[in-house]
Amino acid sequence: MKKIVISLLLVLCLAATVLGGCSSGDTNTDKEKITDNNDTTKDNTSDDKVSKDTPTEVKIWTWSPISRTMDKMIKAFNENNPDIKVTYTNYNFSPEYLSALAAGAGSNSLPDIIGLQPGSFTQQYKEYLIDLGSYAENSWGENWENNFYKINSNQIQLGNAEGDNNKYIMPCESQIINIWYNTRIFDELDLSVPKTWDELKSVSKKLTDNGYAPLYFGGADGWQHVNVFQMLAHQMVPIDKVQDGTVKWTDPKMLKAMEAFKDMFDSGIMQVGSLSNHAYPDGVNLFTAGKVGMMALGSWWLQEYTAPKRVGAVENWDFDNFYLPSYEDGGQVSPPVGGIDFGYGITKDCKNPEAAWRVIEAFSAGVGIQAAINDLNNLPAYKGIIPEGDISEKVKNQSMTYAELLDSAYNQRIGEPSIENALQNALSGVAAGQLSPMEALEAIQEEQDKVSNK
Repeated sequence: MKKIVISLLLVLCLAATVLGGCSSGDTNTDKEKITDNNDTTKDNTSDDKVSKDTPTEVKIWTWSPISRTMDKMIKAFNENNPDIKVTYTNYNFSPEYLSALAAGAGSNSLPDIIGLQPGSFTQQYKEYLIDLGSYAENSWGENWENNFYKINSNQIQLGNAEGDNNKYIMPCESQIINIWYNTRIFDELDLSVPKTWDELKSVSKKLTDNGYAPLYFGGADGWQHVNVFQMLAHQMVPIDKVQDGTVKWTDPKMLKAMEAFKDMFDSGIMQVGSLSNHAYPDGVNLFTAGKVGMMALGSWWLQEYTAPKRVGAVENWDFDNFYLPSYEDGGQVSPPVGGIDFGYGITKDCKNPEAAWRVIEAFSAGVGIQAAINDLNNLPAYKGIIPEGDISEKVKNQSMTYAELLDSAYNQRIGEPSIENALQNALSGVAAGQLSPMEALEAIQEEQDKVSNK
């Protein structure tokens, strides 16, 4: 099994695909959280396991949150837990983080805690992770899942085999994906937020004609393909119905979603050369510099506001968001789609899981997550945490509006690793004109049938 996991991850690394994450290693473009429910959390450690004389070291590998946020989270944790020393290594997601995990798993040298996304990514590493269910119950009570927003609690076991009730991942941050746009540019060109697909094409053309990138797309990043397609697919049918086999990937509704995805490239909604571009750092640097009209991002974009050095567009916060208009006349606008941005798991290589849990506990529901949310790294996964500090009302309201959607948001994540990979390959093929929409969907369905027949 280890060889299979390592081989799969190395293929993903070589392809430079991303499993749906939105952070890079850029210190101005990642996500963070902060929460202060520390008074209600319980100490799962005993004095003989975590010495107060010699701090116990807990090592973390992750790609998210960004370094500036993680530093704040660790500082907040250390102020309350001087008996534990947290050290971490921050990677770019692809290929550095994927390569590091593959190597660590193959050599039994994983750190105490690893950063995860729910579904396919967690499933690739579940044999290296311990069950966190009893730790969570000791800290937050028998019905502890109810403390998390519904979309997050639903994703904790996403992809688990039937009968596997383990909780390999504990949510830290949430996200909602959508389209952000530069309000100053829209005002300058007398543009309105598009309400129909034709209006989206018209807005994109006017942006292009005036020297701006229309809807900037990082086509070299697999997660950008999946995120945009998810927005379109959920206009037609909840993606979970396709994942569980209720609806086939080749269903006419899914074909319509794939045709919409192709049209974004054919009609000029995406910028020229989009398939060779990266969202981070290329796209976001152009976005903050006022060279891009729209970009497919999500709630984590708010973290730009708390960056140490803010450019004019960020200082003035010339940004607002909308959801993709319906591809079909009279159809449904893309609904809020999202869930767990990232979470953490404790590896079987960890020598002191009690100490590691105390870190995760704080980073999920205590002072650690409060520090991250104050830094606007993204949205909390644990309920009751709101941004605090010197934040404009406009930005704070945007963050809280996103959070209000987390109990009703649609699932963003793919549960099966091979389906995730097949989806990314299919979308890349359609975008490049190498596959027709139906050929792409047939390839995904073929992989779905293999998984179902195992």
